[in-house]
Formats: sequence, structure tokens, C-alpha cells
Amino acid sequence: MDKKTVFSLFLAVSLNAMSLEETIERALAQNNSLKKVVLSKDEAKYNKEAKKSQNYGRFDLKVDYDHFNKARTLAPLTPMDIVSSPTGAYEMPTTNDLITAGVAYNVVLFDGFAQQNSYKISDLAYKNSMLKIKLAKEELIYNVRSLYLSLLALQEQLEAQTRYVASQKKLYEYVQKEYELQSKSKLDLLEAKNSYTEALSVKEKIVANMEILKATLAKMIAEESFDKAEEVEVNFEEARGSETGIEELSRFKLAEFSKSIAQKKLESVKSLYYPKIDLSAYYGQSMGPNATTNTFPATGVTYLKKGDFNSENLWQIGVHLKWNIYDFGVRSSSVQKEKIALIKSKIDIDDVKLELVKGLKIAKNKLSLAKADYTSLKSRFELLVEIEKAQTIKYKNDALSLTDLLDTKAKTALVYAKMIASMYEYQKAKYYIDYLLEKGEK
Repeated sequence: MDKKTVFSLFLAVSLNAMSLEETIERALAQNNSLKKVVLSKDEAKYNKEAKKSQNYGRFDLKVDYDHFNKARTLAPLTPMDIVSSPTGAYEMPTTNDLITAGVAYNVVLFDGFAQQNSYKISDLAYKNSMLKIKLAKEELIYNVRSLYLSLLALQEQLEAQTRYVASQKKLYEYVQKEYELQSKSKLDLLEAKNSYTEALSVKEKIVANMEILKATLAKMIAEESFDKAEEVEVNFEEARGSETGIEELSRFKLAEFSKSIAQKKLESVKSLYYPKIDLSAYYGQSMGPNATTNTFPATGVTYLKKGDFNSENLWQIGVHLKWNIYDFGVRSSSVQKEKIALIKSKIDIDDVKLELVKGLKIAKNKLSLAKADYTSLKSRFELLVEIEKAQTIKYKNDALSLTDLLDTKAKTALVYAKMIASMYEYQKAKYYIDYLLEKGEK
């Protein structure tokens, strides 16, 4: 066979038939599993934004109500506040029902770079999610192609099996007539009937397998049904694929990102050895109804009446340091755990590269085997077709047994089915190389 030989399959196209490219387009647009992967990217994006926002701290609105058994001042007081004026204590409101309302601000000034590493991890996770979308699309395209070719092969086999069933039926009817004329034996009649029944059974199995594939394809494109596959050109040219440039593939970059994430997680755990410093600020008001009526005895002047609602402005700002000096080995164990995770991620990088090289070699060998099988089976099929023609004539002239003729017919149908399967196995291997090299999506 010439290297450039092209084998094309042409099927009767129904109004509902869908081309391979159209099936892929619908799968990419409608597949629910792919939609989930895309949504995971959005989740990673918002998580990244949340980690970045943590660096700016947070504002909180605070409102508290407390009832005390003994009256409290609205603001903290020192002894000098009370004695600085002869009437100071009488001018200071107190309450049993204290209400505070204000705004608080907190921000981490230093945490051993834990927040920075957390943001970098979220950024890497976001980049990972985009690579996962690329890989999910490539996997979806390959699966659609593989199932589509399997369905197409079954359609072709069904067409051939239908012709085979028709010929077996015709042969059975012929033997039946000859039996009635007593020129054929009852054994011939039973053999013809059995062969016809077996051919019908094979046809029903093909139809059942087609329905299973159609249902699977329908789910992949998120539709209720899939009717029929259209023609696909199977080209026996050599497939191009090389082990070089693997470092540029998404699955390899994904492994490298995983290593970077493991490295950042290790750095984050090491931050537990550093002190934590934060800043907090608060501004608000302290309010409540006065607990007593305050009248100065010397002058009889009433400064505050019981039940009068009073308020005081409050604000504070502070810097706090917290440093864990001993935790009975918790930090040390966490660091060792992340070190092991980092080592595993480095091993994964080598494993991904080896797996890709292995996959390409396997796919190329499958190409060679499928091509050799197709060439051999095609030659055998052509031979059996001619033998079958000759044996049919011999049988009608009583020069050949029915068993031999039926055996040849069965072999012809089987070889044809294998030939079609080998042709599509070749194309599947080419598609698998496209999947490994991430060339499926155009």
C-alpha cells in the first residue's frame, strides 16, 4: 500500500447525522464535566483575590450591649481623673446597661511571610486551574473522537452484517425449497437455519453496542440523544510525534506548578518559627442611661439625672507581638511533612515525563500494528470474497457441502469486521498521539 493511500468511509447521511467536528464543538460548549473544570478556575481566581485582600487587613463594625450588676463608667478612668476636680465624680456618668458601637481595624504587619506565601500558592493554583482546563478539553476531545470512531466502525459493521443476514436468509430460503424438493437433507436445512439465526444475533449485538455508544456520546455533548456518525477520513500517513518539547506541555507544567506549590507550603510552615506582629485600631462611642442622680452636696447642684442618656468617645491603637517559643514538636513535624510532599512532587515531574515518553512509544507501535493488521486483513477479505463467490456456485451444483460454504461466509464477515476495526484503531492511535502532545484542540 502506498504511504499516501487514503481510505474514506462514506455512509448514508441522515438529517440528524452529526460530523465529528460538530460533535467535538458541542462537547466543548456543553459538556457538564468541562463546565465544572471551568468553574474551578473561577473558584481559584476568587480565592487568589481573597488571599491578596488579606494583606490590607480588615475593618469591622462592632456593637455590644452588656448589663452589669454594679454601675460602670462609660470610659476607663484613672484616679487623677476623679480627684482633679472637686465635683469630678459627680460629673462622670455611670450605667448598668452599657452599649458600645464603633469601627475596628486589624492588619498583620509580620507573620514570617505566611500571607505572602499563601497568596503565591493561590496564584499558582489559579495557573494550575487554567492548565487543567486545557487538559480537560484535550481529554474530552480524545474521548469523543475515540467513541465516535467506535460508533462509526459499528455502523459500517452493521451495514455489512445486514447484507450478511440478507444473504444467509436467502440461502436458508433456498435450502428450504431444495429440502421440500428432497434435493437437500434436513441437516443442511438445520445448518442454514442456525447460520441465519446466529447472523441475526450478531446484528442485534452490534445494534445494542451502538445504542450504548450513542448514549455515552449524548452525555458527552449534554444532549438527550445522538443519532448517527458521519464519514471520517482515515489517512494512513505516518503520524508525527516526538518526545522532545515535553517540558512545554501542560501536564508537565502542571507537575512543575505542583512542585512550586509544595515549595511554598514548606516555606509557609517554616513561618511558624517567626514571631507574629499585628496592628489594631478602634474608634467608637460608649453609651448608656445614667445609673444615679448626681447632686453635689456642697452646692446642691444636680449634674446628672438618673436615666439621662450619656456617651463618651473612645479610641485606641496598638501593636501586638506573639512568638511561640515551644510547641512540643508540632512545627517540626509539620515541616517534615511538607518536605516529604516536596520530594514527592519532584518525583511526579520525572514520572510525568516518563509516562509521556511511554505513551508516545506505545501509540506509535499501535499505529504500526494497526496498519499491518489492516493491510493483511484487507488482502484476506478480498480473497474470501472471491472464494465465497466460487463456493456459492459449487454448492448450488452440489460440488460443495453447506458447512464449508457457511464457514467461508462467516469468515468473510468476521474478517471484514476486523478490517474495519483495525482501520479505526489506527486512527484512534493517531488521535491518542494528538492527545498526548495536546494537539487535539484546534
